[in-house]
Amino acid sequence: MKSILLSVLIGLVLTDCPSIKYVEGGLSWNGWAGKSWECCKPNCAWTSVAGKGNECKVCDTNGNIIPDGNAKCHCEGGQATTCLSQVPFTESGCSNIGFAFAIVPFPDPSICGKCFEFTFTGQGRYETLLNQKKLKGKKLIVMASNIELDAQEGRFDILIPGGGDGINLNGHCYDIFGSNTGSKIGGLLTSCENEVGWGIPEEQIYTGRKQCLSQKCNSVFSNNTQAKKGCLFLADFLEAATAPLVTYREVECPTQLKSKYK
Repeated sequence: MKSILLSVLIGLVLTDCPSIKYVEGGLSWNGWAGKSWECCKPNCAWTSVAGKGNECKVCDTNGNIIPDGNAKCHCEGGQATTCLSQVPFTESGCSNIGFAFAIVPFPDPSICGKCFEFTFTGQGRYETLLNQKKLKGKKLIVMASNIELDAQEGRFDILIPGGGDGINLNGHCYDIFGSNTGSKIGGLLTSCENEVGWGIPEEQIYTGRKQCLSQKCNSVFSNNTQAKKGCLFLADFLEAATAPLVTYREVECPTQLKSKYK
């Protein structure tokens, strides 16, 4: 009996998995998860958007935190860009829960700094293959660090290095990483989908995309440990799945995300 109790206590000590608390009357709906890493300054980093004291932290292209909420965006010729400390991650004891930052489809700036729990349905917006099916039941807690005024309804873009730097952006991520980070829309995973191909057994698509993406993450971000870790999150935790469907519900932000937001 003592040994069982000790094992439980040790498990409680070692785990960093937070207790997720739902916000009464908070936002909830159905949607889908896209991905991107634009290398620009997040909207929620502007004082004029997020409000004084609620700004998302921002870094220069060398990874140093910039304290000025009015610093010029890297995509507009300045230095301010998304901090790599905001790549997606997992915690010990949370085998089925991940954590990430996201561009959210709500034009209201008050959404900055709010959090949502995604529950993956096992289906996809454009396809439902093993990549999407294997996500069923997994959860992702995301924190809004950017807002998209013209985002497609229900689309949350998870911030993932190599996830695509946006159709209207040109070379801004290359300036930081020193390499091509894949297709503008869809990033490295889209490149892998084209390489692996279609019309083959689902198992081959599943393993092929995951292996291809892992290789590209390790190659493209070979000189940046944080970016590589974030990219591999898509290959591993997110099963290299494109546009998986989710149900989402507003939750209180766990410490793990709040500590990386400001």
